[in-house]
Amino acid sequence: GFPPYQFVLAGEPAGFDVDVTRAVCARLGLSVSFVQAEWENVLNMLRFGKVDFIAGMEVNSFRSDYFDFTAPYSKRHDVVFVPANSTFSTVEDLFGRIITGDRHSFVELEWMAQGIHKKIRIMQPKTKEEAMTLMAQGQSVAAIMPLEVGRHLAKEMGIKVRVLINPDPGSDVAFALRKEQPELKRKMNKALEEIRASGELDALALKWFGKSEGAGQKNP
Repeated sequence: GFPPYQFVLAGEPAGFDVDVTRAVCARLGLSVSFVQAEWENVLNMLRFGKVDFIAGMEVNSFRSDYFDFTAPYSKRHDVVFVPANSTFSTVEDLFGRIITGDRHSFVELEWMAQGIHKKIRIMQPKTKEEAMTLMAQGQSVAAIMPLEVGRHLAKEMGIKVRVLINPDPGSDVAFALRKEQPELKRKMNKALEEIRASGELDALALKWFGKSEGAGQKNP
C-alpha cells in the first residue's frame, strides 16, 4: 500500500523499491522473495531475523538506533497533504486536530524538535490509501506521507489535494539491515554503486516517477 514505491500490481510486488531490490540481488547472484506486511510487523521481522533486510526505509536518527543502513539510493520528501478545499494555511491550524501518518516520520520528528508535536494528534492507519480515505471523508484533517505517494494515490482515487507543509529537505532512502550484518551491507553497497554507475538506477526512477533519481533529490 505504498505506491509507487512498494505495492501489489496484478497480485505481484511492484514499485520502485521492488525493482531496485531485484537489481541489487541480481548483481549479488541472489534470488529474492518479497514479504509484505503492516509496517510495525515488518520492523519486527527484521529485528528477529525473519527477513534479511527491508527495502525503501527512510533513514533517520531514531531508526539508526535500532538498524543499520546501506548507502542511500534515493530521497523522499515527507509532506502534509490537506484536501484542496481546506482553509488551513499553517501548521498552527492543525493544533488539536487529528491527522494521519506514520510514526517517526520526518515531519513528526521535526515537530518534536520544535516542541509542538503534543499539540497534534497523529493517527496511524494500516495503509497510505486508508490515510487518504480518512482525510477525504473528513475523519482527519490532513495526512503525512511522501510527496510521490500522495500524488499517486490522490490521482488514482480521484481526490483533490494540496500540500500544506513541506518542511522536508529530503530524507535518504536505503536498505535497512540488522546491525550484525556488515558483510551483507558491504556487498549491497557495492551492488548499489554498480547500478548507479550503469544508469540502471536512473532508468528505474524514470519508469516510476517520470524523472531521474538525481532529479528526484531536489526539494519539490
